[in-house]
Amino acid sequence: MTIAKKLKMKNQRHASRYLASALLLCFVGPLVLLRAQLTTAELASGSKEMVGQMAPAWIHRGWVNSQPLEIGQLVGKVILVRFFSDQPTGAPAVRELYRKYQDQGLAAVGIYVPSPMPTETDAEHVRRLAISLGFDFPVGVDSGWQTVNRYWLNRADAEAAAATFLVDRRGVIRHIQPDGRYEKDSRDRKARQEYENLEKQIQALLKEPPPE
Repeated sequence: MTIAKKLKMKNQRHASRYLASALLLCFVGPLVLLRAQLTTAELASGSKEMVGQMAPAWIHRGWVNSQPLEIGQLVGKVILVRFFSDQPTGAPAVRELYRKYQDQGLAAVGIYVPSPMPTETDAEHVRRLAISLGFDFPVGVDSGWQTVNRYWLNRADAEAAAATFLVDRRGVIRHIQPDGRYEKDSRDRKARQEYENLEKQIQALLKEPPPE
C-alpha cells in the first residue's frame, strides 16, 4: 500500500470519527443542556426547600391593625402569610379567602415589603395602603427586608413582594404560591387555577387537628 493511500485512509477514519462526534452532539447535546437547565431550576427553587420547615419568626419595625405579633401566638391556626408591596397582585383574593375561612381557623398576616429595595417606611403609609386593599388583619412593616430575607428573598426564584405562604396549625410551612397571581373569577385561566389550588390547600389544612 502506498503512502498516499495510507494517508487517504487515515483521513477518512478521522472524518468518520468527526462526523460521529458531531451527530452525537447534535442529538445528545441538547438533552444534556436541557437536563442541566432543569437541574439548575430545581436547585434554584426556594419553595422546595422551605416547604416542610418551621416558619421563621417575623422581625418587623411596626404593625398595622395589631399590637406586635409573633408567629408563635398563632399556633393552632392555619396562617396565610402574604408578602406585598405598593402594587400587589391578588390582594382581593387574600381578603376574600380570609373572610371566608376565618371562622374555621384561618388567620391572615400581611407583610409589607417596600420595593425595589429596603426603605424606611412610615407605618401610616402602610395603614392607608392596608385600608385601600381591605386588609383588616395584622400587617407587619418589613422596611428593612429582615423578614422577607428569612422567608424568600435570598432564594434564586424570589419575587420580593409577591409570595404567599400557608403555615399549618403547628407552625410548619406547607404550601407556597410564589407570584401572587391568583384570582377567583379571573379571565386568566392560570390565575383561576392558582386560586382554586390555594383554596384547596387551605381547606385541607383546616381539616387537620390542632396540636395537643
